[in-house]
Amino acid sequence: MDHTRVSEPLRLDGAKNIRDMGGYPTKDGVTARGAFLRADGLQELTDRDIETLEQYGVRRVIDLRSDMEVKYMPDRVGKMEYFHVGMLDQMNSEGFQGTGPESMFALYQALLDHSAEKIGEVMHLMAEVKEGASLFHCTAGKDRTGVIAMLLLELAGVPEKYIVADYSVTEKYMKVVFARQKEQAAANGIEIKDYMLRSKPEDMQNTLDYFHNRYTDAETYLLRNCGCNKEETAFLKLRLMG
Repeated sequence: MDHTRVSEPLRLDGAKNIRDMGGYPTKDGVTARGAFLRADGLQELTDRDIETLEQYGVRRVIDLRSDMEVKYMPDRVGKMEYFHVGMLDQMNSEGFQGTGPESMFALYQALLDHSAEKIGEVMHLMAEVKEGASLFHCTAGKDRTGVIAMLLLELAGVPEKYIVADYSVTEKYMKVVFARQKEQAAANGIEIKDYMLRSKPEDMQNTLDYFHNRYTDAETYLLRNCGCNKEETAFLKLRLMG
């Protein structure tokens, strides 16, 4: 992969992968900062972290994790609005007890094909935020979060190479967390396969190829499959473009 510039995480103590989705080129300019943030888990945020996010302008948190993840690792959100839209990832949502997806691309394909209603809920919630930022997250900020981020960037007309780069850099930022997660799982007799803790560029590229072949583009997908309306998609696009 080339050295395409990607967003860097906010400097927080309790999360490693909270990133603003602004600054990516489009045919009409660049995506706006301060509108959408993608993130890993918020359960270990410190009081100072929460204050930082509130001052940054985060108004609404959308938690994509399963009921089990939310129960055992509840978010710390301070005064930010909190909404839970559970999406299953065949890994964290099952405590790595199941067989897991055969590849990360297979997981993203399944989310696009079978979780369109949930994706629509997320978009509805983000379209309601007229000022300030929406933050959406799962456990690592890689898979469920990655699909939502892909759709938003695609909606804004961000070139594929930047969408792929935005996804794949998670592996770098979450390296220490992934290593600890694998070690803890092994101590409990659970094996996490290496590819589950990777964010390989080809997995997102394959997802984009599949998405465009089956659904054409993000706006068409959101309108036809997710229950969004034209006003919502237009507003999300405007927020993305500032």
